[in-house]
Amino acid sequence: MSSIEALYGVFNTGRVRVALPLDELREVIMRPSSFTALPVTAEGLLGAVNLRHVVIPVLDLCRLAGYEETDEFGKVIVIVSRGDQLFGLLAEEIEGVTRITEEALLETSVAGDRPALFSHTFERPEDGEVVSLLDAQAISQLPGVPVVRDSGTRGTGIELGDINSDNSRRTVLLLRCGPIGLCIDVGHVHSVIPQLTVHPSPLDGGTCRGVVHLHDKAVPAVDPLHMLGLGSVPDDGNLRGLVIALPRGLVVLTVSDIADIASVPVGDVLPLPPVGMRKDGFLTGVLRIESGDQHLLLDGEALRADAELDALSNLGVSLPGKEHVAPPASVTSKVAEESEGPDGRRVVPSVRKFLTYNVGMEAATPLGQITEIVPYPQHAIALDGGGPLLGIFTHRRLSVPLLSLPALLGISEPPDPATARVLLIDAPTGELLGFVVPALHAIEDSVWEESAQKEHADPSAMLQRGPLVKIGTEAQGRLLPNIDLTELAAAELVA
Repeated sequence: MSSIEALYGVFNTGRVRVALPLDELREVIMRPSSFTALPVTAEGLLGAVNLRHVVIPVLDLCRLAGYEETDEFGKVIVIVSRGDQLFGLLAEEIEGVTRITEEALLETSVAGDRPALFSHTFERPEDGEVVSLLDAQAISQLPGVPVVRDSGTRGTGIELGDINSDNSRRTVLLLRCGPIGLCIDVGHVHSVIPQLTVHPSPLDGGTCRGVVHLHDKAVPAVDPLHMLGLGSVPDDGNLRGLVIALPRGLVVLTVSDIADIASVPVGDVLPLPPVGMRKDGFLTGVLRIESGDQHLLLDGEALRADAELDALSNLGVSLPGKEHVAPPASVTSKVAEESEGPDGRRVVPSVRKFLTYNVGMEAATPLGQITEIVPYPQHAIALDGGGPLLGIFTHRRLSVPLLSLPALLGISEPPDPATARVLLIDAPTGELLGFVVPALHAIEDSVWEESAQKEHADPSAMLQRGPLVKIGTEAQGRLLPNIDLTELAAAELVA
């Protein structure tokens, strides 16, 4: 049996998780406010989008699969390129890239009149989620479905951590390791540990500084500066952890601070100097951000391919009395059956990344909703109208309103600009909105989300009556309000 791994881009349609071979996933763009009508009718055809003067038909995969029609889902469009043909698929969010071996693909067949849209299924190794492998050729050959010819130059790939249509930008997580700044593309980040406790282990020595108890396992903790030959990260008792998924397990990079998420032009990454730097491939350039700080860019692919790190990740062992058992496939799908949660709430299993933060109390937002995180701008135009609008600043050649998220949620205490952070949200209409929060906590995985439909209420009621999400682990997780910032952004634009 072949053990060669292939790369697949994974996206969520709102009903199911879907994968495409990475060479068929051309790019991802934001959904427009409306689609252009086409003079044809076909099942699942929503219309077309004009992408750089190419009219591309867009299909609703959920309708093609036979789900009940709904306008609830679909924030982005995945542009699929099969041979010389192009079409778009409506999707809720992009979930990144995964590596799958040929033997891990389970062939599927469909009985009945509906065409087989999916050729295989597989279990995503990072979290056990069930993913269906899309048959792009079968979709392009459906009766009545228009496709266009791809006459342009094929790209070499996309950064799935950034769902902007502007392919000249990349989204990175900014880190601080003592005096040295590092950064890494967010697509390579598994999760973040806000307060790290490193336990002694027989693995101690050299790059490995102990183990971290994570998801009921003892996971090796790695000093990134030692790994890079740049000294060591000072342990001041307040370390953070950056979790990286490798082919055979997890490792935790110990860092002093996790500063921000930034969307930066690709051209801002400069080559490494020709002398004085190790040529081990872990570093791919130097990034200078708007504040003037400089960060060495870690190569996530090189980290995943390193034999020593992979061997360390394979040494993660279950803690005594807490043998890890992977959840069955029947409950890992996004469309798994609902179950009863706290206070009779209807919940559905869900493992995806959330940003947790403080708004007077702890709350969470799906990380995929957030385009960028920046410090409170020093040169913002302050507005004192007594409402949630704190000011205006310019970013990426756009004027951006600064909205106090605590004020919108009914909490009167204003954020302190010295410690606040701004969560930037791209609106479907092209505007950029900044939600100001007093402090960030971490990037963490969810366990389940409340699935009960909620009536649209005043934003000030979200903390009390909005849906909940369980963050952390089933045994030691915590229930947080799930704040939908895209919904808030839409509400502010029509207010």
